[in-house]
Amino acid sequence: MQYNDTTNKNGIIQLAEDYTDLGDGYISGNSTMLKKFTAYANEVSDDIWSVIWSSAGSWQWDDSNQADLPQATTDIVSGQAKYTIPPDILTIKRVEVKNENGGWTKLKPFTREKTATPIGELETRTGCPTHYFVFNDTIQLYPIPSYDLVGGLKVFFDRAGVSFSPSDTTKSPGIASPFHELYPLGMAIKWLSIKQPTNSSLLLYREKYKEKLEAMKEYYARRWEDNAPPVITTTSENFE
Repeated sequence: MQYNDTTNKNGIIQLAEDYTDLGDGYISGNSTMLKKFTAYANEVSDDIWSVIWSSAGSWQWDDSNQADLPQATTDIVSGQAKYTIPPDILTIKRVEVKNENGGWTKLKPFTREKTATPIGELETRTGCPTHYFVFNDTIQLYPIPSYDLVGGLKVFFDRAGVSFSPSDTTKSPGIASPFHELYPLGMAIKWLSIKQPTNSSLLLYREKYKEKLEAMKEYYARRWEDNAPPVITTTSENFE
């Protein structure tokens, strides 16, 4: 489903006009309303991402509008422990480091509260990193790298969906097509909740929206049934 199809009248914006009973062109032909409803569309995207992320299991979802894979690479610098995370990262799936011989190794996540080794001592050790710690927008490596290497640190991650812009026309949601209707439904719900909270259609739309979210959640949960996520037990990591 395209975002704004003023020719065939079956885009997300056009369905939002129908659901709100605002009429043909009331949103698409008004720059202020188009900006407002685009903001609603991006709020719906946030709701959808949360549902997919909680149900996807071992199948990593990424918005099909993204132009690259959800991973980032940066250079390792000798003596530098901290590296900035790209701003669009929401959750980190995996961190790998390349050693001086060119071999890749998966790093283990580290929580400072669970190690018996003094933090001050950890932060002075050098060598090939084996663990990482995340805080705010930074990854800290342990031990501190003792070598320089171009493209030696790689992060795999989850990120939010690609936002809509008021100028978008042919762009489609980056989710499975059976659930594109969630967008005009959600946008209508947000507008009616503010402007017409007693509208008789609001309850019906909310029920339909809830049912479609549940169906989408089940769909993404079953996309890779033969590789169910393992149960992981967290244990204390000792650096000795």
